[in-house]
Formats: sequence, structure tokens, C-alpha cells
Amino acid sequence: MIPMRPFSITILLTLFSFITYGQETSDSTEIDDDTTTTTQVVQINATIPRKRGVYKTYEEYLNDSPSVAAQFTLTPMRISKNNDLVAEAVVDYKGGRPKKIWGISDGESVYIRVMVGRLFKNHYFKLQCDGPIPYIFYVEKTILLPTGLGAIVALGVAAGTAALPPSVTLMVVRDNTNYTKPVLLATKARVKRYLAEYPDLLEAYKNEPNQQSKSTKARYLTELNKRKMLQ
Repeated sequence: MIPMRPFSITILLTLFSFITYGQETSDSTEIDDDTTTTTQVVQINATIPRKRGVYKTYEEYLNDSPSVAAQFTLTPMRISKNNDLVAEAVVDYKGGRPKKIWGISDGESVYIRVMVGRLFKNHYFKLQCDGPIPYIFYVEKTILLPTGLGAIVALGVAAGTAALPPSVTLMVVRDNTNYTKPVLLATKARVKRYLAEYPDLLEAYKNEPNQQSKSTKARYLTELNKRKMLQ
């Protein structure tokens, strides 16, 4: 067998990346409709403590039954040094990373694994609310939050809220196991489809003066999840 040259492997990986992402986005041609260029204020939701471990599937997340008791350390990361909103975490596994990972719980919060870029680099984004259809704040660059250092609240933002820069993207978690593309853009149309299960909630959202804003979408998605958890 003729050995592959390094450049051939790189080309194959790149092609595979394009093909895979092309297939995964074929069912979602919606684009982000929040075009604001100003910082928005979002609510920081308290989440229910969970079992520590690794979730192989979305179903394991729903049932809070992580099937992989892997050893790992987790370092939270916030949006900026002056913003106390944790959006992502750096995860280091001891003894090797499990092969299949939907997400990870540190006992307090859940972080979903999202593969970013052509080389499928693993990122772990924090679920910003409980429930079957949670959402994340996708950030291009985050800042390490040193252990034991209290978060610095952004100037002018009330307790329990955080400033959300326009560069942050609101994304909703798929309600099934999808390792390649586990999150989707939280567009206005997609939020309406989720809210359709509760006509009063959908009507209230339609009456909002700024339906496309991330803060408005996040607020209604949070309420949607609260209702679904009571079913």
C-alpha cells in the first residue's frame, strides 16, 4: 500500500469538513437576525445541580444520568475581564478523553461539546438555562476565570444580569443527539416554532417590540423551558 503524503491527509480532512458541515446545515438555512450593534442585557439563570460526569447523549442529559465517570478538571471562562457571564469552559481529561461526548457536568453546570472550525476543535459551551431546549452564548474569544477570583460585574449592569456584546451569538441546543452540529442559531422564526406549543407565550413574544434581540429570545426560551419542565 502506498503511504499517504502529509499534504494529502490535510486535503482529505478539509474536504471532509466541508462535506460534513454542508450536510448538517442543509436543514437549516436561517441566518442570525439579531443585527443590533449595541450591548444587550441578559438574565443570568441559576441552574439545578446535577451529577458530575460525562453525558454520551442528549437523552442522558435529560435524565441526568452521565454514563461515563471520567476524571477531568474544568476551568470556567467568561466573556471578558469585566463581564461575569461564564460562556465556556476549558476541560482537561485525565487518562484520555472519552470517544463519544454530548456534554459534561461539573456537578453544578452543564457544558455541551461543540466542534468548531475545519479541524473540529472541541469547545465546551455552558447551557444558560435548565430544560429540554436550553441555549448557549457562542463567543469567539473568552477569558479564563482564575480559580477563587470573584467575577467582576460589568459597570451599569444590575445584579443577576450580564452585558452581552453584539459579537456574541445566541444558539439553541438540538433536542436530539447530534455530535457534529449540536446547536442551531436561535433565529426569530425558530424561537416562534418552539413557542408554538404554548399559544399565550407565542402571542406575548409576537407583541414584543424587539423580537430579534438576543435578550428577548433568551428570556422567552428560558420561560419555555420552565414550562416544559413542569409537564
